[in-house]
Order: sequence, then structure tokens, then C-alpha cells
Amino acid sequence: VYLQPTNEILERKLADPNSGQFSMRNVIPRVIARSLAAIFATLIAAMLPFFGDINALIGAFGFIPLDFVLPMIFYNVTFMPSKKSTLFWLNTIIAAVFSAIGVIALVSAVRQIILDAHTYRLFANL
Repeated sequence: VYLQPTNEILERKLADPNSGQFSMRNVIPRVIARSLAAIFATLIAAMLPFFGDINALIGAFGFIPLDFVLPMIFYNVTFMPSKKSTLFWLNTIIAAVFSAIGVIALVSAVRQIILDAHTYRLFANL
């Protein structure tokens, strides 16, 4: 999931727009670039003994807002339900509660990284 922007950039640089999407000219560089990017990302993930802590940080900073907060805000902005409606207030409450949960989770994840920092070693879980 995190490599998709990288893959998009690599494909734009390596692809030939005059050839077909599935031509050998475009498929071979795409397979090689995606494979090398996945190998590099896996190597970095294996090096990080605090990968679980990083996942908690990314989840608190990225997934909670994208999954629970922004859809509610976007719905209220896009469809503009009446401020007297239950739907408007339900969306607002959900956005506020999960914003608070996201802040608490972010603080907790940073705290856990700080607490675990003295025990980190590269490739510690291998």
C-alpha cells in the first residue's frame, strides 16, 4: 500500500507512452522496478526492530483520520445536511471522537517508541 506512489513515479519515468500498456517494453521495466522497490522496502522493514511501533504511529497518524474522520467531514461538506439533522451531528460526533482517539494513539505510539529506543538493534527480530 505504501509503495503505490513510488511505483507510480517509477512507472512514469520508465514507461514508454507510445507503446501499449502491456507491451514487453513497458511490462519488463515495471516488473523490475516494482520488484526492486518491494525488496528495498522489505529490507528496510526487516532492519527496523520497532516495526510494530512504527505501524502504530502510522495507524494513529494516517489510518484513523483517513478511515473515520475525513469521510464524515467530507460527507457533511459535500451533501450539506441540515445542522438540525441527526445525521449531521452523528457525523460530527464521530469525527470529533475519532480525532481525539487519533491524538491519544499518536501520543501513545510516540511514547512507546521513546520507551523502546534503548533496546533497538538492527535486524533484531531475525
